[in-house]
Amino acid sequence: MYSRDEIKALTDKVLNMTKADAVEVNFDGGERSATRWANSSITVNMVQYDQQLTLNVRHGAKQGSASTREFDDESLKAMVDEAQQAAQKARDNPNLPPLVKGPQDYMPVDAVLPKTADFGPGERAAWVKQSIDICEKKGVLGAGFIPKQYQTTCLTNSEGLFGYYQYAETGFVLTCRMASGGGSGWSGITGAKDLSQVNVAELTEIAANKAFKSQKPRAIEPGRYTTIIEPRPMARLLSAMMGAFNAGGGGGGGFGGGGGFNFGGVGRPFVAADGTPKIGQKLFSDNFTLKSDIGNPILRQTPIMPDGLAAKPVTWIDKGVLKNVYSDAATARRQKVAPSTANPAMSLVVEGTNQSIEDMVKTTKRGLLVTFFWYLRPVDTLTLLNTGMTRDGLFLIENGEITGPVQNFRWNMSPLVAFANISAVGTSVPIHTGEAYDGPGTALVPAVRVEDFYMTSVSPAV
Repeated sequence: MYSRDEIKALTDKVLNMTKADAVEVNFDGGERSATRWANSSITVNMVQYDQQLTLNVRHGAKQGSASTREFDDESLKAMVDEAQQAAQKARDNPNLPPLVKGPQDYMPVDAVLPKTADFGPGERAAWVKQSIDICEKKGVLGAGFIPKQYQTTCLTNSEGLFGYYQYAETGFVLTCRMASGGGSGWSGITGAKDLSQVNVAELTEIAANKAFKSQKPRAIEPGRYTTIIEPRPMARLLSAMMGAFNAGGGGGGGFGGGGGFNFGGVGRPFVAADGTPKIGQKLFSDNFTLKSDIGNPILRQTPIMPDGLAAKPVTWIDKGVLKNVYSDAATARRQKVAPSTANPAMSLVVEGTNQSIEDMVKTTKRGLLVTFFWYLRPVDTLTLLNTGMTRDGLFLIENGEITGPVQNFRWNMSPLVAFANISAVGTSVPIHTGEAYDGPGTALVPAVRVEDFYMTSVSPAV
């Protein structure tokens, strides 16, 4: 789907049709499909094929844009004319960044495996049946989602840039419930480029067992608990912090391709009062290392920056020490520093260990095991204080053993505090950081054990 040569021919045609001081062409297209099921029965198979070209033209300091989903000559000419007219009517923008010049040395990333690219509704239905069969044996009802994407993106310009990336990925997300409604369990994986990464039987067993074991939770008091946070809730908590890396001030959504991350309206905890980033300061636990690992063999995400430059690996936090903040081209010019070679939405990895969740449980005297966070919302944007609720399995740990389910809690916690209180780290797995399970936002995230996690009140969630 959309080979390199095909996209090169199409974008070259648009560049040749467009007469301007500078021209930039973006292409996005491909397949987005999914299977959903509930009450152990498939409810919908869906597929969307879409394509779009976006053209930006510059005449001096004026810029205009237009787009089209039709690629015949007449439609392409209409797009060019619309962009030219928009540029003529635009106000001068003296802050337009220069276009990236010439070919870039992108890190090779093979993100399309044939079996994943061809993964269709029949194969997804087989996964669902495998999961439903296990659920029936366990006496639970399953509801889940299998997303599949096969997408192509390209950025090219009149200065000789041509950045092409294609990927195919899937995932498996499952919630199991007891027929009585009295127990719930969750498990999942997202952003899998290789079908062998998705173990349907294992994920179903996890969700079904948690549903069974979370029945009849007992009441315990709110308070501060040693808390083992599984990868999915850890990813959601991580998303609440990522906008703080923006040296330009935490404006909305400036990292591009980071659908799972909360960039808008955050404070600037990584920047001192005089505007100097707190580079070199110890802000987190020794157990917390965060990287943009461009070319990571599991994530296989794009090596192309939003402006077309080649992305390079960046360590943001190394054993608790802040090493870098993100500066886009405009911020870098203003602050007279080099622009970042990656942003925190790209190939994000929280460094893990070979510890399992069971290993962490065994070394916990008293605490909680959290399966899932939901409905995260900011409370204080300066300190990044967030609130949310637990659900789909919350368990009490006593003397190194899980002793039973407890009722769910609402919690208040800043990721800045939580990641400073990490006392153990598990194995990193691919999981989406946002509320959705498809699109950009998958990162490699481990389970973590956090001391003094604040459970503020009882929640009625199952």
